[in-house]
Amino acid sequence: MTVKRGKILSFANPKGGVGKSTLSCLVTAMLKWTNSYNSVQLIDADKQGSSISLLQRISDNIPCSHYPISYEYDKLNVILLEQLMNNCRMQTGNVLVIDTPARPDQEGIELLTKSHAIIIPCSNTLAELPITLDFVKKIDDLKARIKKIHPHIVVIPNKIHLNRKHIDDFIKYFDNHDVVIGPPIHDSAFIRKVYTKQYDYKKIAQETIFSDLTNVVNFLKKYVIDEELDEIYRVDKAYKDENITNLRT
Repeated sequence: MTVKRGKILSFANPKGGVGKSTLSCLVTAMLKWTNSYNSVQLIDADKQGSSISLLQRISDNIPCSHYPISYEYDKLNVILLEQLMNNCRMQTGNVLVIDTPARPDQEGIELLTKSHAIIIPCSNTLAELPITLDFVKKIDDLKARIKKIHPHIVVIPNKIHLNRKHIDDFIKYFDNHDVVIGPPIHDSAFIRKVYTKQYDYKKIAQETIFSDLTNVVNFLKKYVIDEELDEIYRVDKAYKDENITNLRT
């Protein structure tokens, strides 16, 4: 198998409390534990820096850095983060995960478009769906302007009921948009526990959320990191007119 160039996965959603930081840490750790990559690292671009402390509690041997890019900070962090993204992209077998601020400014959003994929956790509630859809439209418009297939927009149904109808309704909400719906996360209880208890691979593997996380990571590996989604877009010359929302593992 050909070794792929470095990949950048940005976790984003302007709505706070959707599980963005938690999932970015868990996915980073799960990717590291696969032992499939030369380097896996996390950058926390949110001013709170909560991903750093959480990841260090889950796995203390994964590089992580804090480069907040919200409007309160000068532009130096944006420049440094862009350089780190470019460096990762040029290295084979590397994965860079970015936990983005909840409400990035326009410069921050444009920086996100340099990712290979924007992963957007969202539950099927009216508190999250409309804001998430507006964000998807904004990224979609930017992609249309730059005329590139990246970043892929991957929405992860988070804290969603096992009932199939809930998933079907969730998928329909994003119909007619250039979005891929990834595997769902069902276990909301663990998302709360991980901040209050010490976890490592063995303990997380015993939790019911582990199978959901495994599905999400396998999905990202197959379609984003191993570039299968790139190939789908390249084969389909009219990708803008196609709806691939139902893409599944």
